Amino acid sequence: MLATSIVVPMAVTISHADEENIQQVNINEENTNQRSIDYRTITGNSVNFRKGPGTNYSSISKLNKGYKVEYIGKSGSWINVKYNGQVGYVHGDYVSTSGNSNITPPTDNSDDTIKSTKVVNGNSVNFRKGPSTSYSSIGKLNKGDKVGYISESNGWSKISYNGQIGYMSSQYLSTSGENVNPPSGNTDESVKSTKVVNGNSVNFRKGPSTSYSSIGKLNKGYEVGYISESSGWSKIKYNGQIGYISSQYLGNKDDISSGGNNENLPSSEKADKVINFGKTLLGKPYVWGAEGPNSFDCSGFTQYVFKKSVGVSIPRVSRDQSKFGQSVSRSNLQKGDLIFFDTDGSNNGYVSHVGIYMGGNQFIHASSSGKKVIISNMTSYYNNAFVNARRVL
Repeated sequence: MLATSIVVPMAVTISHADEENIQQVNINEENTNQRSIDYRTITGNSVNFRKGPGTNYSSISKLNKGYKVEYIGKSGSWINVKYNGQVGYVHGDYVSTSGNSNITPPTDNSDDTIKSTKVVNGNSVNFRKGPSTSYSSIGKLNKGDKVGYISESNGWSKISYNGQIGYMSSQYLSTSGENVNPPSGNTDESVKSTKVVNGNSVNFRKGPSTSYSSIGKLNKGYEVGYISESSGWSKIKYNGQIGYISSQYLGNKDDISSGGNNENLPSSEKADKVINFGKTLLGKPYVWGAEGPNSFDCSGFTQYVFKKSVGVSIPRVSRDQSKFGQSVSRSNLQKGDLIFFDTDGSNNGYVSHVGIYMGGNQFIHASSSGKKVIISNMTSYYNNAFVNARRVL
């Protein structure tokens, strides 16, 4: 009688007494290539890959933005994944919400043909040897620098600059529009409209990048003549001089907010306007890198709400926002304050998430684990993740 070899799928059961909604997942280790594999992407840097679904579990290793992981299941706000042959957990705030079936992590594309020209939209941006922060930096590029765009994968763009091939985080690249250098031969310097400066000590520069020297400083409320805009820089006329100012520090004279001039409003009323406007965006989807108006990541949401509701410009990313404005202790929080969290495992003070405080221990934010703009309670998961707060109103 012939012996029959039976391959029994291995049942991997994950459980923990303090977690809810833990899924049981059956994985056929003998037939991995035959099942539908769902890869997800890590959306943060130095993210803890833990042995269990909680910060009390030790870290197996650190994963960086762009890393591909195999999705297994979900346990509360934690995602059960497989990476480099090991099974563990990553907090849902740092895993993309959907993936593609039957794909493999991308390999380098030998086609280095430049498809288009793009413009760097940030300062001191790392130009790296590979598509993650684990690769060393070739050099730093600044706002206005033009690069040759080759391809994109997992949030990283392959580019050519000064004869070298490397990678840059895609969030720091914009489509090339007009020439970012001061135009030659263009005599049209007619003022199209009046705009208002919405920041203090804003540099009024000779050209459209931070590499150009400053003509002077402009403060909040100054009116300038708007001429044109290119790659995040506005060409303006002020006090008889033509120069450039970063467009983020300019607002329309008549519609800095939907409710008229906010300059003379008390801070409490400004906070109400911020919160009420934020509530109109509840349910909008979370998309990493999105700045609105139809989808947001956490810092894109806060930046959009403050700009559109009260005309206040804040930095783009949460780490920079956490240093902007006035420091506020947790015991002195007021409505409209920005609150920051370390949602990357144990709280070591690294800011990775931001929301707007609403009072009563509640805050509104774009949540990657919630997949949309939601209202959460600070006494929940976020209680131990709190890092600091800033007041910008």
